[in-house]
Amino acid sequence: MVKHLQRFPLAAAMVLSAMPPTAVRAEQTSAFHDPFETLDEGRWHVADYDFDHPHFDTDWRRRQVQHEGSASRLALVIAPRAGASLAPRNRFEGASLRRRETSGFGRYEADIKPARGAGLVTGFFLYTGPYYGTRHDEIDIEFLGKNTRMMQASWFVDGALQTRQIPLGFDAAAQSRRYAFEWWPDRLRWFVGAQMVFEVTREQAQLPEVPGHLYLNLWAAAPSLANWAGRASPQTRGKARINAVRFTPLADLNRAA
Repeated sequence: MVKHLQRFPLAAAMVLSAMPPTAVRAEQTSAFHDPFETLDEGRWHVADYDFDHPHFDTDWRRRQVQHEGSASRLALVIAPRAGASLAPRNRFEGASLRRRETSGFGRYEADIKPARGAGLVTGFFLYTGPYYGTRHDEIDIEFLGKNTRMMQASWFVDGALQTRQIPLGFDAAAQSRRYAFEWWPDRLRWFVGAQMVFEVTREQAQLPEVPGHLYLNLWAAAPSLANWAGRASPQTRGKARINAVRFTPLADLNRAA
């Protein structure tokens, strides 16, 4: 596995036998709020390496994570890679950053303006898996650049994917808005602004249990995912903007309830 593992939403299960986590472990995490007035690399790891995966057409480059000042804060940029016509190299250079500490149950929210463009995927998600010595558990918010009037809510439990497409009623790429997911021991909830748009309970489906790392990324899908994400043209460029990220632990959510 490469360092700073990146996942993709339609992957086959990557299963690692591990002791099942406890709810106590998932709750032992601290609140954080990052308005990205600066990029604190003590708290965020920025990916910078070639990524070899059949469903990605993207290498990760640190220069594609840019700080644009108070107006737009953090920008995730994707652009054609120089010499990309030389197969079998990926055609694009994208952006990814990962919170260095893990976190568990609670509310995750971000002010996001996703990138527009066929083949592009803007992601805000919590991930852990074999690279970190655990099974693959994950909770996602994703925007497909081919249709930014829709949000994809997904979750993995031990490598098994479930997903829902949420119509937004507006173009997410037109302006920054707040999106969130809440991870409770017995349910998952997704929000657009103050409105809950989807909920799944433990009675309805298995839920993640293992604390993970929070990721933000922008990438181009390989042609093998064209039916899902669309196909990026060789000249495709895009930019997603992130104005703030916040995590509220479960104990604080309970006190506010």
